[in-house]
Amino acid sequence: MTTSATLPIPSSAVGGARGGRLSSVLVAVNGQDGTAALRMAQLLAAPTGAEVTIFSAIEPDVTIAMQPHIGLLTPEYEELRTDARRDAVRRQIRDAFGGPVAWPMEVVVGPAPAAINAAAQRHGASLIIMGRGRHDPVARLLAGETVLRTVRRSDRPVLAVADDLQARPRVAVVGMDFSPSSIAAARCALDIVDEHATVYLVHVWSRSASDHPSERARDEAYEAQLPELFSRAIDLLDAPAGVTVKPVTLLGAPAKEILWFAESQGADLIAAGKQGHGFFERLLVGSVTTRLLRAAASSVLVTPLPPIAEADELSRRLTGSSMSTTPDEWIVQLDGFSRRNHGRRVVLEIDDPSVGGQAQVTGYALLGAVYDHRDHRVQLMLGNPVDQTRYLTHMIEHVNSVIVRTDREGHDVALQVMHEGGSAQLTFLPTDAR
Repeated sequence: MTTSATLPIPSSAVGGARGGRLSSVLVAVNGQDGTAALRMAQLLAAPTGAEVTIFSAIEPDVTIAMQPHIGLLTPEYEELRTDARRDAVRRQIRDAFGGPVAWPMEVVVGPAPAAINAAAQRHGASLIIMGRGRHDPVARLLAGETVLRTVRRSDRPVLAVADDLQARPRVAVVGMDFSPSSIAAARCALDIVDEHATVYLVHVWSRSASDHPSERARDEAYEAQLPELFSRAIDLLDAPAGVTVKPVTLLGAPAKEILWFAESQGADLIAAGKQGHGFFERLLVGSVTTRLLRAAASSVLVTPLPPIAEADELSRRLTGSSMSTTPDEWIVQLDGFSRRNHGRRVVLEIDDPSVGGQAQVTGYALLGAVYDHRDHRVQLMLGNPVDQTRYLTHMIEHVNSVIVRTDREGHDVALQVMHEGGSAQLTFLPTDAR
């Protein structure tokens, strides 16, 4: 059963000055786990006018349903439970604000994680806000597991708010591994923090256990590139003028070091990204994210991987290349490469172990690059961009990965298609450099 109620507008408004990407917020409450999630929803929505929906899911009463002398649950029983939950949520609202709010309320009966994510999709919410539970260990554990299961299913950011958070976070720690997912987490954190906050980008890595010169050289090369990676990441964030962004590098286990650093800085928010586009990948939240959700004393923000096209762009701008081993991603990756470089004159080189590397085509213009799902191959179309009746197509079968490389200014310099037995590479003639 779904019910709704529109309540009067509160007399006061609080909040900072930002949150431009937060157009709609779903705040999930259960009628008993404190008021922090509700307060945070108002803090984020007030300055931007973002829409807020209060949502509550009532877990099916399996214990009663299994009693043979009771039989099937009646609609009247479910309605009583729904009415009781609405009353409990209204009490939470009064505890949070001293009176009612003008946000629509929706109450459903069903497993909370699935119901919360379905509601977020239905309302087009750009953020889900949940409470982490009170300090009572059992309540905290149950609330935490509900948050974790919601995060596993969610295709949008989830903010789990600590019960003692009274204002927008002033100190935030973002787990930064220089992946598109970690950049998405940092961007979302910037929408949530106070306008004068300090945001730490914390990168945790481990040196090789071997003392071999080659391993030491690899560690030194990795460490030497970190300042440039941090610089690119900060440029991508485009933080507001009042927010201070600080890069931090730590050695050790990621979750342990992030938790330690957050505690040492008095952080009231930890943000991290999760990996995976597919359903089964989303169910497997990384071990680092899981430990942060379970062990952090502060509020925790978890964001999904950005859409494929955005992730591809972020990878190129962060590291100078984007690589994919997934056919669905090849379609988007090659489409973007084709649109950015249509008409540029190329050199096509083929590397075959039996004959070595050789240039097959020089001077033709790029007309397009696509992945054909039916034939499981990449097609490179080259020819005259003006007279497109004159062209040639190069087919690449048994593809393993697609790599796009860029220069420091973000312009594409090469497309490499790896396949069983070799590779094909497109580069651009100097006169067509951008």
